[in-house]
Amino acid sequence: MYLKLLILLFCALIGKTVGSFRCYACSFNSMDTDQSCLTITNTTHHVECPYTYCTILRQELNDPPGVVASFVRGCEDDPAYLNHEVSDWTYRTYYRACTNSLCNVGDGIQSVVGGNLSPTPQFEGANLLVPGTGGAASLHGLTNNLILLFICNFVLRCSIIE
Repeated sequence: MYLKLLILLFCALIGKTVGSFRCYACSFNSMDTDQSCLTITNTTHHVECPYTYCTILRQELNDPPGVVASFVRGCEDDPAYLNHEVSDWTYRTYYRACTNSLCNVGDGIQSVVGGNLSPTPQFEGANLLVPGTGGAASLHGLTNNLILLFICNFVLRCSIIE
């Protein structure tokens, strides 16, 4: 009986850690005096991310060029873009995403690497990735949990038979 409880507890603990990773999480806007979010240090805040992507969104003014209007590091399930730049008359916005723990580092201008998003060597073409509907990405954690549940169920049934 105790063995079954230990196995069940072990499976529950492993199920909680599958698909969970950490992302840096902070923000900056042009009105802030604290610019610590723009560079990663030992004190940069990070969070446990229950979603698929660590992200960076960097928005710069076109005039004067290169001035950061806003900057956000975070954790998202379905980002607008994975690694893309969008420009209009006022802003140039950089969208960056990655899928490894604490991979949302850098200045937001360069594509972040981590996970299966960026090929090696870095692709320099016009289209790196095209965002999809998100159906496959959201099923990733569910698939891992179902496999884990199946294994735990099998182990528990085997221990009952013995």
